[in-house]
Amino acid sequence: MIFKNAYVLTDRFTFEKCDIETDGQNIVNVGNCPSEGIDCTGKYIVPGLCDNHTHGCVGCDSSEAFSVDVIDRMSRFYAENGITTFLPTVTTASADNTLKSIETIVKALKDGVTGSNIGGIHMEGPYFGEKFKGAQNPAYLRNPDINEFMKFYKASGNSVRIISVAPELFGAPEFISEASKICTVSMGHTDADEEQARTAIDCGVSCMTHTFNAMRPLHHRNPGAVGIALDSGIYCEFICDGFHINKTVIRIMYKLLGDDRMVFISDSVRAAGMPDGEYEFSERPIIVCDGKVRFPDGTIAGSSATLFECVKNAISFGIPAESAFKMASATPAKAAGIYEVCGSITAGKRADLLVLDENFDIEKVMIRGRFFSKKVVD
Repeated sequence: MIFKNAYVLTDRFTFEKCDIETDGQNIVNVGNCPSEGIDCTGKYIVPGLCDNHTHGCVGCDSSEAFSVDVIDRMSRFYAENGITTFLPTVTTASADNTLKSIETIVKALKDGVTGSNIGGIHMEGPYFGEKFKGAQNPAYLRNPDINEFMKFYKASGNSVRIISVAPELFGAPEFISEASKICTVSMGHTDADEEQARTAIDCGVSCMTHTFNAMRPLHHRNPGAVGIALDSGIYCEFICDGFHINKTVIRIMYKLLGDDRMVFISDSVRAAGMPDGEYEFSERPIIVCDGKVRFPDGTIAGSSATLFECVKNAISFGIPAESAFKMASATPAKAAGIYEVCGSITAGKRADLLVLDENFDIEKVMIRGRFFSKKVVD
């Protein structure tokens, strides 16, 4: 299939008028294709989005995914909304439930899903402390345990791509040193001070989990983990739903970090794609009102946004479209260690593409070289 005359967001992350040729699975050429194809004059084509941090959607949760059908249902919703790669994110739970969830995700990965690609697994927990647990279930919080983690990792078929951990916990430096050899280690839900955060990065932390949310605030005399992360050169996740972080802060972070380090995530829970109402997250009730997700005590409990909505928000905040799409495609793919297969429009990579109109709204989604059929999720 050949796309002709589109404004293509190339792997230089500038919009250039050119053609794209695919072979039914991968991109084979970006440039001038002499053969006829689909006329995309006036359209934009961008790489499919990669959501590194999403717990669920349409009533489903990765941590309670004990059926491949649940993962497939999620994958179709993501595909409909421009997310062509996602990391099912399992939250703090019992060891047995975590293992069951991982095994189900791995089965879905091996058997294949009908929507978005599974890029691997993000384990958000259980190695967090009580003070900044956020939406994590306190009943299952514990100190880092490399032996336990290796059981999860082996059960995943080596597909855990990210593990989030609080670096101030007992044994964290040793855990980070070992875990960072096999996957991305991200620090989050943390009360770490400056020294603890620097030690974590020295030991192998390369990302920060939903920066600013559920962690010690940045202070001018005590920068803590936030300050060290921003100063260090590691990747930093941001929930750009317009609720978790003020738009002015998003703009400031963009000026500071640029699109090579700033990673947009949704942190969506099962309420994404669902109406306001009462749901459950991490075995506890949550309430969704005006799209905002909270526990009954008012604590924020993830989001109901999609990653594509986060990109559109960023553009409306004043972030250049080229950078907004990069921070939801190439940069997260690099942070998760999967950039060799997705995240940019490059010959040899999977043909995961979004065809957009002049307002950057989705017209067509291509996954693995085939157009995804936009059907309403049952």
